[in-house]
Amino acid sequence: MISDKELERLISGFLKAHGMCVLATCSGNVPRASAVEYFPSGTILYILTEGGQKLANISANPVVSVAIHTQFTGWDSIKGVQITGTAEIGKAGSKIFDEGVEAYKTRRRLKGVSIPEFMSILKVTPQKIEYLDTTLKARGLGVRHVLEY
Repeated sequence: MISDKELERLISGFLKAHGMCVLATCSGNVPRASAVEYFPSGTILYILTEGGQKLANISANPVVSVAIHTQFTGWDSIKGVQITGTAEIGKAGSKIFDEGVEAYKTRRRLKGVSIPEFMSILKVTPQKIEYLDTTLKARGLGVRHVLEY
């Protein structure tokens, strides 16, 4: 059995190893899935965006879903996460914006960088993370795990 601490460590490592996700938002009965680059800080994701329908959707409904996965190369090496959480929009000068810039700089290994003020930063805070890792089977562990906050 994997402890929550170990599971969170595995998930954080997975998030650091990847950089693209599909962010699903919804307003009314109209869903939207957007492929975006993310910058992790532990299990929190930051997404830089110039705007668009995803921001309008989040303003109307902050509940989001995020999917991240490896490329399928065989049944014994499947890895991925499904995150259900809430998204907040940070504008220039906000705490969320500053946190997102730090996550961006950390991922890109940058020191001095400025993000244009017209950009927004989304902060996705997970409520539930479903982790799938078929390589855990070799360690005698289950392949599906859920971390709830």
